[in-house]
Amino acid sequence: MTSRTNRHAEGRNQDGAGEVAPADLESRRQLAVKRYLDGDPIERICQEMGCSKSWLYKWKNRYQAAEPAWSQERSRRPKTTPAKTPEAIEAAIIELRRTLLPEGSEPASARGIRDHLCHHPIASLPSLRTIYRILNRQRQESPFSSITIDNSTAPLALPYMER
Repeated sequence: MTSRTNRHAEGRNQDGAGEVAPADLESRRQLAVKRYLDGDPIERICQEMGCSKSWLYKWKNRYQAAEPAWSQERSRRPKTTPAKTPEAIEAAIIELRRTLLPEGSEPASARGIRDHLCHHPIASLPSLRTIYRILNRQRQESPFSSITIDNSTAPLALPYMER
């Protein structure tokens, strides 16, 4: 099944396949908006350029003659992450793991780290699952090391495993 945008070679690399260069996308957006401003019907522009009406309306609404960067793609990443654990708390968890994990001893548990955090002046105490995730992200031993959430041991996941 081929979509309308894939049927046309405009806006593609010279070999007609693969990734589209950002400059090609910007020039395609600029051409579509220019044609719209020149009075071409939206249906004809979309049909000839192989784009949807919603795509054209998106770039028409973003068009600003005074701003030359209007045709560049905008990041969809959120500007803030309010639920993210503060770096100071993450650093304290990693440091506690180092101090609570002497050579040859049992793996440090998330509960044990949380109990030690109770004695520190922290505004909000992270959950056991949050501590486990931080420790899992910061794997400081071999990829086969393990940490515990409660009393049971949970192996850390390998970065990539074929199934």
